[in-house]
This record gives sequence, C-alpha cells and structure tokens, in this order.
Amino acid sequence: MFRLRRSRVVLVLAVFAVVALYHFTSLGHRGNTDKFSVEHLKSPDYKDPSSTSETKSNTVSDEPIRDKASTGKSATTKGDPDDSSETASASDKPTPLPKPKASPDNTDEASDTSSGSERPSSTQTEDVEEPKSLINITKFNGESATVAQTPAKPVLETLPEVHGQGRFEITAAEDDGMPKIHWTQLPEHFPIPTESLIPLPTGKARTLPKLQSSKFPDESPDQKADREGKLDQIKKTFAYSWQGYRKNAWMQDELSPVSGDYRNPFCGWAATLVDSLDSLWMLGMKEEFEEAVGSVSKIDFTTSIRNDLPLFEVTIRYLGGLVGAYDISGTKYKVLLDKAVELAEVLMGAFDTPNRMPMTFYLWKPTFASQPHRAKTRVVMAEIGSLSLEFTRLAQITKEAKYYDAIARITDEFERWQNNTKIPGLWPKSVDASGCKKPEPAAIAYLDHSAQKGPGYYNAQVPQIPNTSMATTSGDEAENTTKEAIGKDASEADASTDGLKRRINKRRVLDGEPAIATATPKPDCVLQGLASPPGNSWEEFSIGGMADSTYEYLPKEYMLLGGLEEKYQSMYEMAADATKENLIFRPMIEDQNRHILIAGQISKSGKSTSSREGKLKAEQAHLTCFAGGMFAVGARLFDRKDDIDIAKRLTDGCVWAYEMTPTGIMPEHFLVVPCEDPQNCPFNETLWYEKLDPYHPRRGPGSPTSQMVLDDRKESSGQAGAKIGKPEPLDSDSVATDKKVDRAEISDSSLRKRQLGDIENDQLLQTKEDEGTKSPKMGSEDSERTASKPKSTNIKNQKDKLDEQATDKDEEPPKEKKEKPTAEETPTPTSAEDQSPPVAPVVAAYTPPPIPSQEEYAKARIRDEKLPKGVERITSSKYLLRPEALESVFIMYRVTGEEYWRKKGWNMFKAIQNATHSEFGASAISDVMSETPYPQDEMESFWLAETLKYLYLLFSEPDYYSLDDYVLNTEAHPFKRPKQRSGPTLYSVN
Repeated sequence: MFRLRRSRVVLVLAVFAVVALYHFTSLGHRGNTDKFSVEHLKSPDYKDPSSTSETKSNTVSDEPIRDKASTGKSATTKGDPDDSSETASASDKPTPLPKPKASPDNTDEASDTSSGSERPSSTQTEDVEEPKSLINITKFNGESATVAQTPAKPVLETLPEVHGQGRFEITAAEDDGMPKIHWTQLPEHFPIPTESLIPLPTGKARTLPKLQSSKFPDESPDQKADREGKLDQIKKTFAYSWQGYRKNAWMQDELSPVSGDYRNPFCGWAATLVDSLDSLWMLGMKEEFEEAVGSVSKIDFTTSIRNDLPLFEVTIRYLGGLVGAYDISGTKYKVLLDKAVELAEVLMGAFDTPNRMPMTFYLWKPTFASQPHRAKTRVVMAEIGSLSLEFTRLAQITKEAKYYDAIARITDEFERWQNNTKIPGLWPKSVDASGCKKPEPAAIAYLDHSAQKGPGYYNAQVPQIPNTSMATTSGDEAENTTKEAIGKDASEADASTDGLKRRINKRRVLDGEPAIATATPKPDCVLQGLASPPGNSWEEFSIGGMADSTYEYLPKEYMLLGGLEEKYQSMYEMAADATKENLIFRPMIEDQNRHILIAGQISKSGKSTSSREGKLKAEQAHLTCFAGGMFAVGARLFDRKDDIDIAKRLTDGCVWAYEMTPTGIMPEHFLVVPCEDPQNCPFNETLWYEKLDPYHPRRGPGSPTSQMVLDDRKESSGQAGAKIGKPEPLDSDSVATDKKVDRAEISDSSLRKRQLGDIENDQLLQTKEDEGTKSPKMGSEDSERTASKPKSTNIKNQKDKLDEQATDKDEEPPKEKKEKPTAEETPTPTSAEDQSPPVAPVVAAYTPPPIPSQEEYAKARIRDEKLPKGVERITSSKYLLRPEALESVFIMYRVTGEEYWRKKGWNMFKAIQNATHSEFGASAISDVMSETPYPQDEMESFWLAETLKYLYLLFSEPDYYSLDDYVLNTEAHPFKRPKQRSGPTLYSVN
C-alpha cells in the first residue's frame, strides 16, 4: 500500500512535468511569457503572436538596449570625412558590417505614403474587429516592406509611470542582420478637428522696443585689432574642438575629448553635428557647414537606438538646430527644412493624449505608439514649458497650424494655473500634466473595510450580538448563537449593497436574465488642468534648473509672434514680480562695494496657504545664470526700467562666482550666506562661522549637553557635594505599594552607572546585605543609633575582594573547596561608637578630547574645502562647459553697450580654455576648486552650439546677428523675428 501511494506521487509529478514542458515549448516561438504583460508592450522585444508565418519572415526583431558599460567604442564605426570616398561612405554608416539600408527611392516613397494627409488603407479581413496598423520595415536585402500589426488593447489608465532621462548614454547594438524598427504615422487616438486647431495669430506686427543699445562706443584702430585678435582665438578654439569631433566622432552624438572616443546620449542622431550647424555659419566656416548639411540628409529620424525620445532635448537641440540653420542660411538648404518636418512629425505623437499635454519621454515604437496614453503625473516643468519657440517657428515657415496648436494648449494651461499656485506667479518645478485627478477615497470606519468584511460592506452596520448570559448557556451554545446572529445580519447587509448586486448580475447575464440596477460607480478620473503632483508634502519654486527655459521663453515667444499674443507679456511680468519678491536675495561677500544679487530657491509646504511662508535656499547655480539676460530682455521689451539694474546685479553675481575659485570657473552650484539687510550688508565673519558650524550651540562649551556631562563627571569624582541623609526604614507594605519612581532619579542613577561601571553598584549591594543580616529590631536603642550613624564597611577589603573575584572570573581556575578564613584574616567588628565615616572610592574621571570652538571648526572647513569668503558649502564643484553665465554677459553687453562685460567675458574665456583644453577638444572638469582639475572626458554639444557662440558674438560687431532681428532659443539657435508688413499675412521667411 505504501509503495502504491508513493508511486501515485511520482506519477502526479511526472504528469505536471509533461504539462509544463508542453506549455513552455508551445510558447517557444513567442519568447518569454512576460512579453505579453502591459509593461512589455513598451519594450522593443514585443512581437505580434497573431502574425502569419509569411509575415514572421519580415517582422522586426529589436534587441533590448544595453547600457554602455565602459567608454569603449561600440560596434558603430567613426570615420574622418576627409578620407577617400569609400571611407567617407563608411563614416556615415554607424557599423562596419554591410548595413541593411533602404534605397533613397524606396525611402522617399515610403515617406510620401506615410506622411501624407491620407492614411494607408489596412489589409485586414472583414471578420477582424481590431484595426491593424501598418509598419514600414526594411528587409535585409534592402527592399521595403509593409507589415500589418494588430495594436494591443487600450490600457490608458493601467500604464505605470515611466521616468526617463534626458541624457541617457547607450551603445548601438551590433548589426545582427535584422532590419530596424521604424516609426510610422498612425491614426491619433485623441485627434483635434481641423476647425478646432489654434491658429497662428495674424495681423500687423507691433512695433516693439529695440533690445540693443544705441550707445556703443567707437573703437580706435588698436582697440579693433585687439578685439579681432580675441575673436580669432575664440574661432580657433571652436575649430579645434570641431576637428576633434569630425575626426573621432563623426555622426555620433558627442566626442570624448580626452580618449578620442564618442558617446550617444541623445538618440544617436549626431547631436553635436546638428547642434553646431548655425555656429559654423556664424563663424564663417562655410565649407564645414556644407559638409555637415550633406551628412544631415543621412540621419534617419524615424528610428533610434533609444526606446524613448526625450522630447525637450530633442526639440531644443535637433529641431531647433535644423530650423535655426535653415533660417540663418537664408532658406537655401531645403534638406534642413525637410529633416525638421520629418522629426516634428515623429514628435507630434507625444502630444496625442486626452488633454494634449505631451509625453515628455515618448515611446515611439509602433507597439506602444498604437496604444492610447496620457502624460505623467510628475514631469519636469521646463520639459513641457520649453517647446514653444521651435514649434512656433516651424509653424510659421510651413504654415501648418498643428505645430502651433500643440504648444499653444500648453501655454493656456500654464496661464490658467499661474495665479493659483502656492506662490502666485511662479510654477513648481514638478508638474502633474496627466489631466486626471484621482478621487479621494471615502472615509471608512474601523472594522468596516472590504478587506475585512468582504465586498459591499462599506455601509453595513455592525451586527449586534445577543446579550446571552454565560451562566445559563453553555460555551458551545453561546458560540453557535453568536455565529447565527452575525451571519444573519451580515447576509442582510450584503444583500443591500452594490457588491452583491454585481455578483448576482454576473449570474443573471449568464442565464440570459436582465440585470438588476446598481448604483452609478464613481469616476476613476476627475478632469483637471496642470496641477501639483499628487502626494507632494513640499513644492520647490525656482527659475533655475528644471524651470529655467519656461520663464525664458515667455518674452522670446512674445517677440517671435510679433507682440500679437499679449498673454506672454502678462505671464512674464507676473513671474518676474514673484521672482523679485520671493527668490532674489543679496549674498554676503567680502567686497561691500559690489552689490550683487542671486536668484535662489524656495520650498513651500503642501499645506501652506500663505505666499510668504517658505524656506529659502540661498543657492547660486550655473543654470540660473541665464536670469540676468532674461531680466535685461524683459526690461527693454516691456519698459520695466527698474529691472535693468536687477539684470546687471544678477549677471555680476555669476561673474563673481567665476572669480572666486582657483580656476576662475564657477561651480555647478553652491550655497552662500544671505544678507540680513540687502541695503546694508557688511561682511560678518561671526555670522559666516555660524553658518559653517550651525550645530555648535548643541555641542560647544556651555551647551545643555556639555553641562550635563560636566555635572555627571563631578558626581562620579565625589565633587557634587551630595549629603548622606538618614535612611528610611523599609517594610513589606511600602515595597509592595510604593512603586512610582521619579524619572530624574532613574536617569541620574543610569548616568552614574555608565560613568562608574559596576564597582559602586556591587558595593551598595554588599552594604545592604550586611545591613540586612545585622539590623537590630525596630524601635530599639541600637536601631536608633544605627539610623543616626550609618554603619561603616571595610571598603578596602571589599575592593580587594571585588578585584580578586574579577581575576578569578577571568582566569577561571578549577573549582576548589575554600578554606575557612583564619582569625587574623577575619575583620574584627567594631562598635558603633568607634565607626568612622565612609570613604568614597577613588575613580579616575574620564577626560574627553577638547571640543573645537566654533571658530576652530569653521576655519578647518574653510581650509579643507577651500571655501571663499561668504560661501557656506559647495554642493557640486564640477564644470560641464555650461554657457548660461556667458549668455547673460553677452546679452548685457548688447543691451547696455558697456565695455565692462567684454572684459569680464574675456577673463572667463581664458579661465575656461586653460582648465578644459584636452587632446581632441574641451573636456568637462570634476572640481573647479582644484588648481589642476581632473577632466571628465565629456564634451556636450552645447560647447559648440552655445558657449563658444556667445563668446564669438560678444566680440563681434554689435549689429552682427542683432537681437532685434533674431530670437535665440535656449540652445542659442537663431530664429528670425517677423517683419512688419501690410495685409493679413504676418510671417515671411525672407
């Protein structure tokens, strides 16, 4: 029998093994089973299991993107454009192997088919309910093919949050012979009717105030030669970095200037090349410009090595770079506009959401793009608020209203919300752009939750248990009675709830009976505009990183629209006033005659209702240094005369930050000491030390903590002066009833115990034992004498005995029978009259190391961290070749005409050149506080697109690419401002 049972177990296990083997074998062609989860629908590994065998031969297999583990080169090959035609051709192809590539004719044909107003018809049969989308792919043999794919079911509310990274470095997978997945234009899930699109404003452009100064001084021949010499040095620095990119990282995103390698953090579309196009034109490098334009035509924006497209970075670098180069070159190079439109069509899919707020990290592949989706509940404000210039200028050039409509709806939402934030006028750095507010959960009483009582019991009354006397009813009978009562009441409550009705309806539908009516369910989403992210306990407000270009674009969009959209002026002025009131402060520096300003950051509690409550973070950040230029533009454009002085002081605050370091370069961000009185702010060294050592009052001499330690030390050494009082007799009643002990006594006893160890404790116990064995009767004369004079003990003998016990305990000798002590060894008891007062034990007091004074600690920090005067902490000491400070210096020179800004700009350039020069270009450095900073082997594209461009414009003729003719986006790409002309058409590209 036992063997038979054991065989049954083995048989059952064998059956399970066979079933499992068959199950997973049948899924072999599908890969892993998790590919059918919602999360995997966004992965490049997903393949449509419903495709026929013929279709499978043409389906796209895309390997998961792998992070770049090292700075080693990927399978993509880099080449020098100056090589032979064969080498140059290879340089445009990212891999050394023969790469499957569609012919130009096929590519153009596919583009014309997919990008037109008419969608390609589906090839699905009539019995299929799900509409199929068409995916354009390229076979290995180079032929173009179209594959029908059934989109997954909508999962609008179930997609989890995806927080992408703008700069995400990846390595292109090796060429495995499989075709690439390409974006294709799909029908929108939330289309805007053509008649409902927000059009570009029309009418006669307003005559706007001039931004540039009319007071530029005349220069002498020597001054002109000096300026042109500096201009030539800046151009040579640009050419040196460009040649390093051209020879070592051509058609890649970025050059690694130390190792000669390259990086691809921005989709692998040659970010440095596209970002530098208009810089090449401005610097007069026309041959290099022509060569770069020829390579732009080979960039395919319909496919990427990244799964997600960072909307903000792609818009300002690629779309802005293409449109700016098209504008600045006189619209002669149509390929630039064609590529801009190709990219814009891809990006427009990010706006296909219920509220038209974009997905800031757009998963572009058809598997995900075919599904409805919405914006996230926590996005960076600048990533949705800094798209207006690029899409507006493209709409002006192409006359396509949909590009302007996309950003106009975002602006409208910001306008509605601006006066209702925690700081009216400013927006928090993190924004809920989903347009969906989850309803608050209803309050649930204790023991009234569905998880405890089952569905449908939210409003059920707690059943009353019958008052059954336990004296007349046995335990089993009482328990059964209680269960019956609870079950009866619970079933009645359940029958009256919607939860039970829903369960009954399931059965009725199966039986063909009509369903009973139920209560209307609460909506899963309450529509809302832009809002604070859910669950925020604190909100941060700043005009620096994560917020900067949203404010920067307000006056610039006003200029680009010819002043016809007044809301951009009102939004900017409200933001500027709130910034001055809440964020701008004066830092305490050594030079009292230099009145500089800094725009910090303020945090507001989610429950705060007052606009004046908040925590100011006195931080200077490199990304905030654009603010001086923004205030200067706003001052001239909107006639805000007081703001020009604020613009000067903000810009000079960044110049000071460059001058305070050993390298002459500003750190990424650092904390300073704000002035208590902005009008009168002498340098206060004591206040600076207090900021450097804010916890000194808690640990320094005289603090409560140090005083407590000092008192304990005195007590342990017998210097506390405590008196030995008359002991009170204890009896059994007092021990049993009086159990309350003062907490102060417990704390005091515990502290003495930690200071003295176990010696005092053992002595007290021994004394009590002696008193207990020889205590006289209560009320006798002996007892009174004993109470009035405490009994002495031989402390020396007790101490020796304790030491002997400790030694015996440590050595642990074999147990031996102890001999009785002799008469000489036995202490002779003395009478009470001959007893002497007890002698306190001599214990060496603990002497801690001296606590440094506040001045000593502060000076140590200043020495170790190399802190300039007035700086509290350098939170990030790196320099990434950022342009924001030089941007404001350039704008201040063009707006004021003051030579002061050219002087400061030249010093900044020399410091940057000395600290960042590398073998193949300029490298970011890790520590500006070091005299020999370590290079990080990174050269972001804005080094050529912005930093060196602003320097070149600073030393050019003042009217060279005037601010009255062009608007520069946040990546310094120039867009032509509209000219006044009669008639309803406002915009002209001529």
